[in-house]
Amino acid sequence: MEQLSLEEQNQPMDAARIIENINATVSARYTLAMPAANLLSSTSRLCPTCSQIFDASATISSPQSPSLHASKPGEVVHLSLDNVAESAKRGCHLCLTVYMNLDPAALRAFRRYVDFTKGQASPDSSTTSISRGFVSIVPIARDQARLSFRWVPRVEIDQQISTTASGTSRNTFLQNDTRNESRNTVDSNTSSMAGRMTSELNVELILMNPIYAVEPGVRTINSKATSTSSDECFEIARQWLEDCSFDHMKCSATEGAGAIQKPTYLLDVTIRGPKGAPGVKLVDGQFLDPFTEYVTLSHCWGISRDPGMKRVRLHKKTLQALRQGVANSSLPKTFAHAAIATARLGYKYLWIDALCIMHDMEQMVLDEIANLPRIYGEATLNLAATGATDDTAGLFFNRNVLALQPATVEVSDGFGISSGFYKVLRGTIWDDLVDSSPLAQRAWCFTERCLSKRTLHFTRNELLWECQQMCCSEVFPKGLPVTMKTAHEQERRNTTVLPLPSSPSPASADNKSLLPAPKISFNKRTHHQRTANWHILVEMYTEGRQTYTSDKLLGVSGLARQYLSRNRLRPHDYVAGMWRPSLPHSLLWRIHEGGRRPPRYRAPTWTWASIDGRVVSPAPSHASKQTCLEVIDVSVTMKNNDPLGLCEGGRLKVRGFMGKGSLRRTRDYWGHCSFVLQPQATSPKVKEIGDVRFENAWFDERLVKLSDEGAGIMVETLEIYLLPVIDVMDRVEGLILCATMKKGEFKRVGLFEISNGSGMSTNPAAVISPELHGPIQTNWDRFKRMMKGTEEMMNFEERLDHTNAYWFASDYTYTINIL
Repeated sequence: MEQLSLEEQNQPMDAARIIENINATVSARYTLAMPAANLLSSTSRLCPTCSQIFDASATISSPQSPSLHASKPGEVVHLSLDNVAESAKRGCHLCLTVYMNLDPAALRAFRRYVDFTKGQASPDSSTTSISRGFVSIVPIARDQARLSFRWVPRVEIDQQISTTASGTSRNTFLQNDTRNESRNTVDSNTSSMAGRMTSELNVELILMNPIYAVEPGVRTINSKATSTSSDECFEIARQWLEDCSFDHMKCSATEGAGAIQKPTYLLDVTIRGPKGAPGVKLVDGQFLDPFTEYVTLSHCWGISRDPGMKRVRLHKKTLQALRQGVANSSLPKTFAHAAIATARLGYKYLWIDALCIMHDMEQMVLDEIANLPRIYGEATLNLAATGATDDTAGLFFNRNVLALQPATVEVSDGFGISSGFYKVLRGTIWDDLVDSSPLAQRAWCFTERCLSKRTLHFTRNELLWECQQMCCSEVFPKGLPVTMKTAHEQERRNTTVLPLPSSPSPASADNKSLLPAPKISFNKRTHHQRTANWHILVEMYTEGRQTYTSDKLLGVSGLARQYLSRNRLRPHDYVAGMWRPSLPHSLLWRIHEGGRRPPRYRAPTWTWASIDGRVVSPAPSHASKQTCLEVIDVSVTMKNNDPLGLCEGGRLKVRGFMGKGSLRRTRDYWGHCSFVLQPQATSPKVKEIGDVRFENAWFDERLVKLSDEGAGIMVETLEIYLLPVIDVMDRVEGLILCATMKKGEFKRVGLFEISNGSGMSTNPAAVISPELHGPIQTNWDRFKRMMKGTEEMMNFEERLDHTNAYWFASDYTYTINIL
């Protein structure tokens, strides 16, 4: 097959534009080159390079450098990125599959890195090629293997070759020092130049013997179904809905046996205009038949790119017009498509938040948000505009049918798996099309997806189904194979989160499903398991973005209402995003990175809801004896007296052990940042303790006023207090507090962890430069001495009447309030 050299291409194409061109070009060329019937042939059409991948006796060499060897064991040379794109356009099924599996964001990051390396290349380099490709087959089982594609910048390999030829032992461009924690990520100084960069691009596919690939079943998509609005798509969607409603035990268990309480407003999607044009009309839900079914929509509001398109909402001025009926053509494309989809699925009523909530009446908005568990939970189906970035994108997209169909290849002996025909499956289809979609990045949409019994995802490539029992695609209509889950997904599945269920587990009498997506079940007898499930929900919820950060507690309130009803909890047990029974252990949350407290008050500092950023929940605690902090009282002031609504104030009263010190930031030779605490006291014995270094310290937001320690630089310090929360043999975890102007009153600023040295330190700086940080055991002893209490802190202490067993405990505990 003819292949284009990279020298023929002056500028690399933008990632999104390349993929669009492939979608448009391959459909046309492939239709001319191969009839639709050939999709059922024994093997797929492949380019010469891809054909040789599966022949162990063949030698694959790059057209630019036949003598170039792969840099990893088991790898052989494959096409560059641009040649893969060109080969896909010419009809190679495998190249098309590979390129369509590239993450556009990762591709852009890789091209940024390539541009950066071009500037660092030696002046003798005359090539304009941007990448080198490699491929390997790694056996998983006798009839399964992982097909891995990898690309690195060509300039790196050229420099490696020239370096080897000159006898130099180190790469002069990318030195393998400890400053780079990952070989795939450029350091922060480099990445700040032009956004995130990556030095390696990867695609992983699965080779599966057809004997197993047909279970649960591979379906051949009709070549004429070139849009997600085709009759074939809706036929399979109706079949999914029917199977789920009548055959799925987990899903039917949540179906209401009686009348359904309707939302305040619904949209009738069956009306027609004077000329027969389809439209929608707003109706009162309370006047409908109690057994009438309805459908909901989950979508990204987004920012319209069309200046002529006004955002359509229900308010007092538009109420009358919507009651009379409006044409679909006057609605944003996503709303119009949702109305069409609802009618084609056989339903009359649709609920859309933008058109069914009176947005200029604050109390009605709050009431409807409080009813979200009922609105989404009692809907027959939730339509998800998963592939749309905003309301103007719609639900329906044109697509390349060939890219959806698994390629069939013939594998020879010599790869550690049985020879024969294999299907090439996309290993990350759910992550690519759903979990990485625009819709999945929104916190509100995550809540809606969790509350819905079943969801039909309209992605840019195909329809996907998600319910409490299984997830399906058009190619795998009976459920996605287990091998299409990544190791990370499998690990999450083992921790009671089931993001990609394909084969339902037997129902258990003492296990109930909390939320359909992600699938979370927990044992009534295990309190810590229930707590862990809530922590997982919080982590996934805070991964999403919110247009209005003031909605943080409102967005999670629907999940909280569902959670308390399934766990027989009381509304009083909910305290601003946390649960009383899980305190104080739940206080040990931290922000992954880039935390920021909003200027306007939203929640007390001790709850994760007080800060913007991705939350990392505390590790499960299995023994109450680990707790060394007593919660005396917790009180929150809620707006409109709704215990699960907006928060206007809060206070946590606790009793525990405290240490006081001055915090400063320091860096070692390698650039690792660490925090040092100098104990403060008037007693000479305490002054002799020496500095205490945190092995791990996470601050809720960046400490702007805390400068780095360095020669000739005045070091600013921050007066902080340490409040241990749990004591677990080899480490202590607790809160970092700052005092307010009021006696005995504090605010949280972060989280700390200190180890006694019996386990491996998680701080790389402590391992790399122990001479700077000091022995871990010495640091531990200093911390113990610091926690004995100080004379300056006796103004709010309480004398203990008994001898406690905590290794760091003094004769004093302190009762404080955390705001």
